[in-house]
Amino acid sequence: FVGKQQLKEKHTIFNDLESQQQQIDDDGSMPQYSIPSLEEVGKFYRDIFVKAQMESDCIIMSLIYVERLIKTTRGTLRPRASNWRSMLFSCMVLSSKVWDDLSMWNADFSQSCPPGVSFPLQRINELELAILNVLEFQVKVPASEYAKYYFLLRSMLIKSGLGGDQITTLNPLDVVGALRLQQVSSQYEADSLAKVRVTRSLNNRSKSLGVADRQRVANMQNTPTKISLEQVVKM
Repeated sequence: FVGKQQLKEKHTIFNDLESQQQQIDDDGSMPQYSIPSLEEVGKFYRDIFVKAQMESDCIIMSLIYVERLIKTTRGTLRPRASNWRSMLFSCMVLSSKVWDDLSMWNADFSQSCPPGVSFPLQRINELELAILNVLEFQVKVPASEYAKYYFLLRSMLIKSGLGGDQITTLNPLDVVGALRLQQVSSQYEADSLAKVRVTRSLNNRSKSLGVADRQRVANMQNTPTKISLEQVVKM
């Protein structure tokens, strides 16, 4: 029990901040966490998806990352009433960055939040680092895994009637797209690990560097890593 409690506390960074919760009650107290409805979760996801101009493939990839968080932590980190926004948002941002070569920067994602919800830049940076650490930078999505989730979701939508008439005519990711997905996610994974190693190395070296050298180190650390789909395809 003690070990499980410690693991839960380890993942408290994913707990939604007060600014992500409902407004303060009339008596000045914070409202209790309430289990979100399907409509509330759907609206939250849809608003971010539209505002961030995400690719449709990010829907499935974000679900894959949510389930990976659950499996990697053996259930100690899973969507709860107290953290579902942060978990879902961070998985959406990660999926967009991995797949979409025109993905927004974190500063732009902070502007794509639904009304009444706030994810400041610093908070997004924290969540991005947290999710990569929990997943141990394992962000590669094999085509087989993507296809499994795609057909499972498709089947659920058809059976529930939520997919509408167009769901049966939609085509999954083709072979070329599936190969790109594997390549892009593998490249992002490798680049993220490399960036962490370089950052740690630079931090160690900067202790013995002069002021001018430290400034160059800072500039290198603040330079975001972007992955172009076209570059990956031409490899």
